[in-house]
Amino acid sequence: MFVSDLSVEKWVGNKDEGSFIENPTWQQIESAICQLNGTTQTLVTLGADEETYMSIGGGEVGKYIVNVTLDGMTFYNLVDRSNSELLEQLVVGGQLGNYPAKMRTNLETALLAAKTFARTGELDESVTWEEDESLAMVG
Repeated sequence: MFVSDLSVEKWVGNKDEGSFIENPTWQQIESAICQLNGTTQTLVTLGADEETYMSIGGGEVGKYIVNVTLDGMTFYNLVDRSNSELLEQLVVGGQLGNYPAKMRTNLETALLAAKTFARTGELDESVTWEEDESLAMVG
């Protein structure tokens, strides 16, 4: 397994009482992603080191956001270009935010991307990734 840790948030009121699991199994990762509900559990992070990690957020009514960085500088979002450019509100990381609809994906696709990253540290080539321009460094 490429990833070395799994961070799962669980909001109780305004406090995160989530868990941190070292050397997680795929079953633990899959279970954590499947438990995302957009209210109390809104973010799962798969980490390899300080600069390499994948985040899966959301979960309300089957809508997820997946992003990854391999170097802590460049971030990639899993996208579905058939979705509109409209904004959708999703709770990710315990906070309501506006996300382009093209960043929304379903559980099956989120799990596929997570499984490939967790096992190999690579971006799954069967889905579309787009560099996140909004997080790009200005220099």
